[in-house]
Amino acid sequence: MKKMLTLQITAVILISGALGGMLLFTDVYDDVHSQIVSVLCLSCIKLQPKTELDFTFATANGEPHPAFVLENLTRSPMFLFFSEDACQACDIMEPVIKQLFSVDFEKTELFYETVSFNGANITVVYMNIDHAPAEYRASLARYDKENISGLPMFTLITLGYDHGVVRPYYASVYGTLDPDTDEERKTLLTKIVLDGIDLYTQNHEGYTKP
Repeated sequence: MKKMLTLQITAVILISGALGGMLLFTDVYDDVHSQIVSVLCLSCIKLQPKTELDFTFATANGEPHPAFVLENLTRSPMFLFFSEDACQACDIMEPVIKQLFSVDFEKTELFYETVSFNGANITVVYMNIDHAPAEYRASLARYDKENISGLPMFTLITLGYDHGVVRPYYASVYGTLDPDTDEERKTLLTKIVLDGIDLYTQNHEGYTKP
């Protein structure tokens, strides 16, 4: 009996040591933390969806707007849809966005297209942060203005007048939004997009790409 107990204790110590070494000397913990903990699916945690439209000029982390945004704003406002592989809320919102803009894309791809919306142009960008190029992934931190660190996130980037200068002006909303049905979600998103288009129409003639 004592011999068996000794063997069991020895086995536990060896397994614990192996697991500890894996955490200390490999990137497993960092990979899991960055991919699962840092960006959460908003359907998996108890957070209320963020839908209040509050435009701002300053990026969330103080870094400049990405080059792909600054360039595109010479032509149209932008709608960014941030997603990831394991995200139930993203899966709920994906068909809503496709129907809203009459576009189609695969879950793992980077989709970038200028479409007609209510008689005006808007550029729709879908990015899965598990697969998108670094420049696009980095834009998530720039536009996470509520510091939610959760997906899905939707960002409307337009132009605003800031003390004599026309600059990028954006708002972000999160999750599956407050409405309970896809039609209600599309109605809310339509209002957000139209607000952005109105601002762009008012200010685009004064915009010069930095």
